[in-house]
Amino acid sequence: MAFMPMEIVVVGCKGFGQVHLRSIRNADIGIVERDPEVRRKTLESFDVAHVYDSYEDALNSRAEIIDLAVPHNLHFEMATAAMRRGKHVTIEKPISTTLGEARDMIETSRRNGVKFMVLEQYFFDPSVREAMRIVKSGSLGKIHTIIIRDQRLYSKEGWRTEAASMGGGALIDGGIHYIDTMLNIGGPYVDLWARSVHGGSSLSGEDTTSAVFTFSRGATGLFYYSWSYRNPPILPGLEVIGSDGSLYEDISSRSREDFQNSQRKTAFGDLVLNGKKLNVQPYDVFQAEFDQFLDSVAQDTQVPYDPELAYRDLEAVLRIYGQNRSMN
Repeated sequence: MAFMPMEIVVVGCKGFGQVHLRSIRNADIGIVERDPEVRRKTLESFDVAHVYDSYEDALNSRAEIIDLAVPHNLHFEMATAAMRRGKHVTIEKPISTTLGEARDMIETSRRNGVKFMVLEQYFFDPSVREAMRIVKSGSLGKIHTIIIRDQRLYSKEGWRTEAASMGGGALIDGGIHYIDTMLNIGGPYVDLWARSVHGGSSLSGEDTTSAVFTFSRGATGLFYYSWSYRNPPILPGLEVIGSDGSLYEDISSRSREDFQNSQRKTAFGDLVLNGKKLNVQPYDVFQAEFDQFLDSVAQDTQVPYDPELAYRDLEAVLRIYGQNRSMN
């Protein structure tokens, strides 16, 4: 009997939907895309098995997996609708815009016996994985400082500039990747101070956040994320300093391309450990997350990125937003 590949339906083929399409291997691809020009270009660029006229049609299909690359405020409704139809679901970060919705999404997946994963490519990044291993090994001694940062200027238009669609601003969109890295390296935290401001981007929500985490193991985490930094310097996005050594990102090896460029395959560059560059083996983080998710469906095993981690990240983001509201 011939092996029949699973079908994954990519819903939303603009922007990161294109990244998803080029990253899916060993599965048939279906699409849902309302824009006729985007749909035409997608069919020219990718081997698409099925085109669905509507999301409802996709839910009524025999496709096993729904992949959602849609605005944040649509995550909850669309994901839970798919889960209730028995579909496995992948979704772009953040998991949702409220903790109540996020918890309901996780519980809905469990009740319906389907896999659910937030596509957090920074979790799969080879340099992040290696940094976590080095910290856990104890070779840096007692960690006292973790610095995670990224800065750029955002001047585009579209739904990502709208606070209602985003559930906030830059932090809940791009910044949550770096929150994930901070918490994966630092572990549980016992205190958090933060402030967000609007510094002059095209966003209607906040675009710059500074935060200080106090971790239960004694380290301090310094976090900075901005979409309103004009002429930004190129600085390490990841630094870990301990009593017996240091670890940081080699900025000369980081890709300068946008993630939507197929040439960019990792989030961070190589690592420098105690002054010596480590040759971290690169791989395509997007292919890794889809490959491993498809394996978890086929083998009925735990998804590689636990949605509880995505819940944890959202909780930190919303705690920061809550602190800002209390300051006003």
